[in-house]
Amino acid sequence: MKLPLQLTIRDMAPLPSLEPEIQRRAAQLDRFAADVMSCHVVVEAEGNRHRTGHEYRVKATVHVPDEVIVAGEHQLDRDVFVALRDSFDALDRQLEDYVRRRSGQTKAHPVVLHGRIESLSDEGVGRIVGDAGDEYRFDRTQVEHPVFEHLSVGQEVRFLEAGTRTGREARRVCATGG
Repeated sequence: MKLPLQLTIRDMAPLPSLEPEIQRRAAQLDRFAADVMSCHVVVEAEGNRHRTGHEYRVKATVHVPDEVIVAGEHQLDRDVFVALRDSFDALDRQLEDYVRRRSGQTKAHPVVLHGRIESLSDEGVGRIVGDAGDEYRFDRTQVEHPVFEHLSVGQEVRFLEAGTRTGREARRVCATGG
């Protein structure tokens, strides 16, 4: 972390073990993102409940390049250390997501393609011509709905592309309504 930790404690007496725990958790943020600029943690007691005790909120704000990450803003707990743990766990997850986005490691979702069945064989193999004119091979194991025997030539389907050494293959083939 480039700047020192900022700690604010409101509406409660500071506990001797609280500040070292916050400093320990804040120091660990660098393992998720090396470019953490600053961290500000606010610990506050909500309400004045004489009989049931306070509820605690721990709000942690981290500044990284191009973004401000906030955790624990809407979480309350009767145990200040549980609130602290939950807030920093959420902050850790958000920092991991930030690092993945910055490095381009976000999960890529497969693109659903559309086409028409060009041919079907008795051996359980078929060909699809996609909307872009590309040909895809598939077999009965790749058909999800209906079963292979109920498909017909010219029928519209949607599918996922699976590139193989032998050419383009369609997987998860499903007939469409049209």
